[in-house]
Amino acid sequence: MSRLKFVRVGLPFFAIVLGSAYGLHFFQQVRFDFRKIKQEDDNLELLRSDLTRSGLRLREGVTVESVYKEVAELDTDNWENIRGPRDTEDLTDYNLIKKQQQEASRKVRELKSNV
Repeated sequence: MSRLKFVRVGLPFFAIVLGSAYGLHFFQQVRFDFRKIKQEDDNLELLRSDLTRSGLRLREGVTVESVYKEVAELDTDNWENIRGPRDTEDLTDYNLIKKQQQEASRKVRELKSNV
């Protein structure tokens, strides 16, 4: 009789307890995944707002592949080593060369954006 009682009462009880614990695992996993994604989105929005407040312009639609293509197209064979000035040196030559390089890179970026 006790064996029959276990099959009628105990087995369904253990099946429900263990099955619900197994099922709740998936519900909780969805909740944790959603919270993680939401937190990442909030952090990204906070970072974007901080960058725009500080005056940095963000480019839209930038992917890893597009950045890789930009880096791959850079001419790394022809470059000039520019030594940064020391505290006691005059900055005019350094600033002139730096400005020339910035103008050249700006022109290249404008040409790429127009194409």
